[in-house]
Amino acid sequence: MTLLIIAVFFSMLGRVIFSPLMPYLQQELTISLATVGTLFLFVSVSFSVVMMCSGFLSSSVGHGNTVVIALGAIALGLFISGLAVNELILAIGMICIGSGAGTYAPSGIAMINTKITPERRSTAFAFHEIGPNLAMLVSPLIVLGAVPILGWRGVLFLQGFLCCVGAISFHYFAASDSGVGARPNLTTIRTILRLPDAYMGMLMFSASIAGWQGVFNILPAYLVAHSDWSVEHVNLLVTLSRVISISMLLLAGRIIRKFGNRRTIIGILSFTAILTGLFSVAQGRLLEIVVILQPALIAVMFPAQLSCLAEIGEPWYQNVTISLIITVAMGVGAGLVPALLGIFGDYDLGWLGFVCLSSFIFVVAVILAFTRSFCRK
Repeated sequence: MTLLIIAVFFSMLGRVIFSPLMPYLQQELTISLATVGTLFLFVSVSFSVVMMCSGFLSSSVGHGNTVVIALGAIALGLFISGLAVNELILAIGMICIGSGAGTYAPSGIAMINTKITPERRSTAFAFHEIGPNLAMLVSPLIVLGAVPILGWRGVLFLQGFLCCVGAISFHYFAASDSGVGARPNLTTIRTILRLPDAYMGMLMFSASIAGWQGVFNILPAYLVAHSDWSVEHVNLLVTLSRVISISMLLLAGRIIRKFGNRRTIIGILSFTAILTGLFSVAQGRLLEIVVILQPALIAVMFPAQLSCLAEIGEPWYQNVTISLIITVAMGVGAGLVPALLGIFGDYDLGWLGFVCLSSFIFVVAVILAFTRSFCRK
């Protein structure tokens, strides 16, 4: 379990490090907000496409070796991005990182689902979520502390090296006896697409990832461009927001046991929708508070959501179900959403983008509240 947390940490860090780094890349490579959003869209599309195909790999080499390959691909993407002299090379590197992260997700989640009993699964996923939340916490701190010494290229090279170390460690200590995945095929996909719960899962994850990673991806570049805050001040606020997220994650198991998966998800989506909408009107100190609190509870929701996914379809094709649902959610939440927010921001309509995103998240919460057949356990 510890090595899975480390693996998902590097998987997430490879993607989210670009958010606090982006103001530096914008300055050196002359990148607009719309281009920033498009680059994150590339990451999400590559994540989604490769995730759908990852079953071919995990069915051949097993879930554990698939995780090793995923970390290797992320390291390669970080090295390519560190060598970027223009947007094209940077895009290639980020696509490679997205591909590696997409390879990891179904196998990592499937390893937990197969090894942990349903009664302990929410707690296991809560521990697993420490990895991505810790990545989102330390990425601004890495940028604040290391960029003045190593530059943004050195940060990416160092991270790529550490990712290689993580891949080697996972290969020797966690890759064996990890099970194999089901090969994706049209019959299995058609079976999943006939399940109403699969569509509810897509909506639920799209909304939560949009409020969590979609906002995180574009927020530093957006705030630097549309406020008088420095890059350092913005990254400090983002860091504080992730401290609260991780603190709440430690209480996730207790919260989910008290309120249940459904009520936890509905309540947190509603809270996130309100805070996201405040980005459109908040200024000064209030805006600082919104930046810090907006993602505060989302981390608690992911263990509940992942437990809900375990109830959809049959266990033998669970990795395909996970791949399909998260493919759609990542494409919408972490790809399309920051791309649209970047476009809105370039036209000084950022406030409208956040209003639209807030409305989307709230509507999903309402739909989930009225879909009582979903996530009953």
